[in-house]
Amino acid sequence: MASRKIEDLVPGLQAKYRLFEAKMKEVGIPFIVTCTARTVKEQVALYAQGRESLEHVNILRKQAGLGPIRMQENVRKVTWTLNSKHIIDLDDGNSDNDKSRAFDIVILNDQFQPTWDIKANVNKNEIPDYKEAGKVGESIGLTWGGRWKKPDYPHFQI
Repeated sequence: MASRKIEDLVPGLQAKYRLFEAKMKEVGIPFIVTCTARTVKEQVALYAQGRESLEHVNILRKQAGLGPIRMQENVRKVTWTLNSKHIIDLDDGNSDNDKSRAFDIVILNDQFQPTWDIKANVNKNEIPDYKEAGKVGESIGLTWGGRWKKPDYPHFQI
């Protein structure tokens, strides 16, 4: 199962995350981390979602230690790459690969419930919160997925 632990990030990203967290508090945008690290098997299973048959996706999910999904969950793609900065490889003997180089967030709405609405404006300052989070991340040297050809607004990496 994918990790949400900050300790699973490479040390340099842990420091940047702590700065990101403090700056997000300053601008009044509550959030939680939804993913730091995942295995190759998890990434393959997620990549198959929305691209392969439900049966095949659930076989891959089982191999990755993930629960099955239903047909309605298999209609949308959840990742665009097999080469994610989230991937860790604890079995390759190279300790440089044991920590993640990315984290994902979800912004919390007024009721502190997760919202992936890219127009959410919890701090009521006329700037969509995911866009503001992206600016915060970029101001501390992170790469923000919201700038990509296929935007990934909750994603930050080094």
